[in-house]
Amino acid sequence: MLWNKTFLQLGGIKSHLASNKTIIALLSVFASLICYAYVPILIKLSEFTLTPNATTFNRFWIAAAIMGCWNSILTLKNYKKKEPPNVQIFPNNFQSLWLPLLLLGIFSGTHQLLYAWSFTQTSVANSEVLHSLTPLFTAWFGWIFLNQQFERRFLLGIAIAIGGSIALVAHDFSITFDKLQGDGLALVSAIFWGGCLLVLEKLQSQLSAIVITTWNEFIGTLFLLPILLEIGDNLIPTSGKTWAILTTMGIIGIFARLLITYSLKQLSSGLVATILLLHPAITAILAWIIFSETLSFVNLLGFIIILLGVYLATLSKGGIKEIES
Repeated sequence: MLWNKTFLQLGGIKSHLASNKTIIALLSVFASLICYAYVPILIKLSEFTLTPNATTFNRFWIAAAIMGCWNSILTLKNYKKKEPPNVQIFPNNFQSLWLPLLLLGIFSGTHQLLYAWSFTQTSVANSEVLHSLTPLFTAWFGWIFLNQQFERRFLLGIAIAIGGSIALVAHDFSITFDKLQGDGLALVSAIFWGGCLLVLEKLQSQLSAIVITTWNEFIGTLFLLPILLEIGDNLIPTSGKTWAILTTMGIIGIFARLLITYSLKQLSSGLVATILLLHPAITAILAWIIFSETLSFVNLLGFIIILLGVYLATLSKGGIKEIES
């Protein structure tokens, strides 16, 4: 009886901890959504004076510099206290992790570059519709490379959320010959973003979010630099306003990446990609709050449909990970 009672108590504690971690993970994803809601606006503003290539590269190197300063301050603080560093940029298992870190930087850099390019070749609505397919790519890659299994309810939730995301921008979506190149760039960008989330999910169990984010920004910078040098774009911003925009993008990117990496400890990459479909809805809500823009019935309907899809995906075993012992 005593053993049974003890096990019941431990099971209750475990369930409570899992519930709390899940809630915090979900809040982290929604917080990252608010960060990402500003990115398309900042990209558009930056591209008045810089090319998409230069915008993406500057966003990466500024973020890498910020993370480098952050890690240096933490290391110096621990050194003065004569304590071991909390953050190890080269952990003991780095030899077995350099390849996924390299892939993460390449996937992230390619996604950001193509994402910025797509805005110059197609409409924001077209780009958002094609990026709404990211959960499909994430689930597909997880099934092929990581042997992940998904319930029908999880896949149904993804399908419903994608439908809601398309409904949000369907009135502005159009298929024309002059937009095909930009549409293709947005689609490939969505594929790389799905791969990026999958690699993040793999790395978060072995490295801290700070280390992962630092390497992501550093490798992304090194990956993009030779591309820009070959193209010959002007890399240096010419105004203080552009510097401010790029710095803001770098800071937002850091916080969004840290939040998403943390959430992947408890949520699957497929569920995170599905929740991120709320991005255009959050943008519309922010525009309503800040600029007093009108929220249409279609906006509200799409928002509700996405939430329904997210709810179904969350109920599935493919969405929430079990708490570790």
